[in-house]
Amino acid sequence: MNQAEILIIAVIYNTYPETLRYLESLKSAGADDLSLILADNSNMTKPAGFDEKIKDYPFLHYFATGKNLGYFGGAGMGLKFYLDQHQKYPAWILVTNVDIVFTPTFFTQLKSKINLDKLAVIAPAIISNKWNTDYNPKIIERYSRSRIQFYQFLYSSFLLHNLFLIAAYSKKWLSGKRNKKTIDGTTKNNVPSKIYGAHGSCLVFHRNYFLQGGNLDLPNFLFGEEIHVAEAARKSGLEVVYDPDLVIYDYEHASTGFFVTPRINRYYSESNNVIFQRYYT
Repeated sequence: MNQAEILIIAVIYNTYPETLRYLESLKSAGADDLSLILADNSNMTKPAGFDEKIKDYPFLHYFATGKNLGYFGGAGMGLKFYLDQHQKYPAWILVTNVDIVFTPTFFTQLKSKINLDKLAVIAPAIISNKWNTDYNPKIIERYSRSRIQFYQFLYSSFLLHNLFLIAAYSKKWLSGKRNKKTIDGTTKNNVPSKIYGAHGSCLVFHRNYFLQGGNLDLPNFLFGEEIHVAEAARKSGLEVVYDPDLVIYDYEHASTGFFVTPRINRYYSESNNVIFQRYYT
């Protein structure tokens, strides 16, 4: 795998059709000078022809993790593989799901960014195909201690959690009706702004994040990635910036579904407990 200006680490979990759509968007985005690592956490057999199709992308390295390592677990293994070969961070490291697609100008605009000395992460505009809303800025200001405690209560029951999700999805639907985005994801205000945390489906790291001690070492299996990253940036005095000039589209919940099972709810609860103990006590 060649040294590149942009490294993308995409994590697969039983999302092979979505992976092929994701790869097609990279091709249409004129993705030159990048390396792509596909970290496959899946527990199902790859569909026939998948291995042949991904051979069309010479900048791609695929590997199966052997078990489900979680989002940052798979991404961390991908980053380690890259650094074992190059011992040097590229300028940009993207950690993504594969249920997104990139717009044609995404990488051209990303490489044009300047004044990056204090930058940890860019939060792009992530336009939901389902709800027609922008998922960023995900967290504008750091959560209060009482809000984290509220989530502890919410995740105490997967039924309660699902009732909350019904309300949240209804709000998204109404918001999408009121604030419909144009086809290219244009928003009313395209001025970048500092925020606390970026949405996890596409985290655009500048190498500053890692050089200043940030990492992908999530202590729990799944969820809480956004706060883990936000706290690492805050500790290092670096910034998370929402930049709506960078646009992707999100076909959300391809791997997890819209509602939580008792098992998924347990992961949320464990993640929230880790966040509370690590950052709020």
